[in-house]
Amino acid sequence: MLIQCTKALLDKMKVSQSELRSSEGYDQLPRSLLAWHAHAVSINRRKAVVLMNNATRYPVVIYRPKPNDFARMKDLMREAITQALRMEGVRDAVIDRYLADAGEFEFAKTANRSMVAKLNQAAYAVSVTHKYLDESALVQRYSSIAAGRYLQSSPGEGYFYPISKMLEFLGSYCDKGADGVCQSVVDVEMYQLKIRIEIEGFNIWRRVLVPSNSSFRHLHRVIRTVFDWRDYHLHLFEARRSGSETKLIVMDDDPETLDCFQHGPYDILQERFTTLKDIIPDHDDVTYEYDFGDSWRHSIVLEKTVRSNAFEATYLGGRGERPPEDVGGAGGYAEYVRIMADRSDPEHESMKAWAAEQAERERTPEEINLRLGHFMSG
Repeated sequence: MLIQCTKALLDKMKVSQSELRSSEGYDQLPRSLLAWHAHAVSINRRKAVVLMNNATRYPVVIYRPKPNDFARMKDLMREAITQALRMEGVRDAVIDRYLADAGEFEFAKTANRSMVAKLNQAAYAVSVTHKYLDESALVQRYSSIAAGRYLQSSPGEGYFYPISKMLEFLGSYCDKGADGVCQSVVDVEMYQLKIRIEIEGFNIWRRVLVPSNSSFRHLHRVIRTVFDWRDYHLHLFEARRSGSETKLIVMDDDPETLDCFQHGPYDILQERFTTLKDIIPDHDDVTYEYDFGDSWRHSIVLEKTVRSNAFEATYLGGRGERPPEDVGGAGGYAEYVRIMADRSDPEHESMKAWAAEQAERERTPEEINLRLGHFMSG
């Protein structure tokens, strides 16, 4: 694997000129897939190393490396690339063959100004999606997923997503079946979840498929989409099981939001960096609460686990219209239903006009799934 580094990064790693190898031929496929450009940058006033694949411009991030980490950067780069591809659902066999074909990690100088410009664009994508940078982790799990879906452009190619190119080019490392057709690059564990709003006397639910590698932030986006919640209000997840503290999986973009949950017998987790598979299979009771005023609690039940060749969320079906935003909780919703059902009620017309902006919008399953296509990037 050839890592073409900026001078700033080579200096930090203390790589001498005699250790550098030639980068000739690594600007064109298939060898460009086996090469990455790398740069030492500052994101949110924190040090980071951003790698960008030469062929696909897919980014990988090592965050807040300490001085001694630069001495073992080859191992960290291998781990970071492996981790990023695994989080994307790429088959282990494909990753292993790709790394074996790339061979030993070696360093070289950056190719030219054009590649450095592309590397800077990849670093910019990481900075734009900085909320997925985990302060507690050196090798990042979710940054590549977000930044790899940041639209890039190239002369003659137009606009593209780096993840799409990465999966396309990794297809050369897939096994072929008896019919000679290559397997899918991706093999994702999926959770089939039934999500029901807990309102006595009403049966309002949605069924979805979500990758187990998704974070709870991603699950929030799925729930928001399939119920058409407008995201006006705060939310949190709770996970319980006998013999352990209740886990609160909270919005964590604002430190004040984290502070308000610090008091009590809870284990506080950040929703951006907590995966579904770390919580859902091992907890008996998982709920999602949206709008702490109206307090719409949703039960989340894992119905089964399946495999998929696509890293995407899918709406499978549902029943019932969700309550309007800001209707006043369960009591207000019951009153809303009563008034809407009685055309002779003096408040019927005004309630109908109000609900036009607050109620769930009618969408077909195809429209819902089209919106779910952006659940990883937002």
